[in-house]
Amino acid sequence: LGRLTPMVKQHRAYIQTAPPQDQIHARYAGDSGPAIFLLHQLPISCRQMERLIPLLGEHMRVWGLDTPGYGISPSTLTQQTFVEYARRMLEAIDALGVEHFALLGTEIGVAMAAEIARQAGAKRVTHFIALAAPPSDPAGHQAFLTELGEPAPQQDGSHLLPIWQFWQRRWGADTDNATLRMACTENTYIYSRYHWGLRAYADYDLAAGLKQITSPALFLSAERDVMKDNTAAAAALVPRAEHRILVGTRAPLVSTEAEKLTEIITAFVGTG
Repeated sequence: LGRLTPMVKQHRAYIQTAPPQDQIHARYAGDSGPAIFLLHQLPISCRQMERLIPLLGEHMRVWGLDTPGYGISPSTLTQQTFVEYARRMLEAIDALGVEHFALLGTEIGVAMAAEIARQAGAKRVTHFIALAAPPSDPAGHQAFLTELGEPAPQQDGSHLLPIWQFWQRRWGADTDNATLRMACTENTYIYSRYHWGLRAYADYDLAAGLKQITSPALFLSAERDVMKDNTAAAAALVPRAEHRILVGTRAPLVSTEAEKLTEIITAFVGTG
């Protein structure tokens, strides 16, 4: 597919939630059809969904939510548990008055989607979509946290290169410059606390979260993605899951294959 020009504009807003955090930042598009919420990779933001959101918005109501303390969602003063992060996200969904919805998570966003699904309950979540699921075992959680490390700012800026190199390892040496810049700028924007969500993920039982998903579930992997084995293992934990490898594609799918994802997601979720 060639690159498409979306007919639907993407908007941005803050969704009012309960104190002490009060607001969740969202990018959104579409005013009809089923509802879907997109959960981003940590420690970046829903900015990584900016190509996908308006394309999906031609067919459904779509929101990309910034996790509390990431992107431009306000942060709490201290690190939260993964359960608490998900509770804040569900508060935003509830504040919008959306009763039934699909969830799409990418990488650690898959874990966020799983926990939101657990808290919302089976009757509310219509479909579950996972792109590049992270490790579901404790050792894998810790390895991810250790690889990126904790903030250690240096006066000469030498702490910035390892962040670029981390995302290049994650997505491949040929990842386009714009995608790497997006990840690095979002990562460094919240530099002093970027590890909070990773620590919370490291303590989260993703396997248990995935096992409770009862809705139809679709797990997608790029053919060139170091996470595709993790994604297959995660899909095996979900009772009604299908795992597909998209031949000829590379990570991250939300950036490299927004048009193809739009076709797959609308076929899976429906548009009516």
